[in-house]
Amino acid sequence: MRAVSLARVAAEAELLRIQHMLKRQGLRAAFGVIAAVFAVGVLVLCNVAGWQVLRWYVQPIYATLVLLGINTVVLAVFVALAAPSSPGYAEREALRIRQQAIQEARGSFALTALVPLAGTVLRSRRGTNSRRLPLWRRLTG
Repeated sequence: MRAVSLARVAAEAELLRIQHMLKRQGLRAAFGVIAAVFAVGVLVLCNVAGWQVLRWYVQPIYATLVLLGINTVVLAVFVALAAPSSPGYAEREALRIRQQAIQEARGSFALTALVPLAGTVLRSRRGTNSRRLPLWRRLTG
């Protein structure tokens, strides 16, 4: 019975870990989508307006290069915000509980498998004359 309850705890911990992981990945995807929308919208509008303003002060090719640099910096900032994805406390704790429950369940299953084996070994030894021998001879023989 203990093994079954440990397996249930392991399954619940894994479910909790997966839920938190999906939540984290969902937030990550949302940041990525926001970054992409922002990058497209801002770059299109700012590029047109910025290029027109810069064209008054520098040659058109230099205006284009300046805007390219600014766009690259903005994009890099949002990619950096979307990239990190380390597991939170709840995910790490659920994973630890799951692993511990699985280890204990394995130990419990091993013990459960040994009990019938031990009974079989003891029953097979009953057929011999070891019962009639004194204790000191049973231990040495």
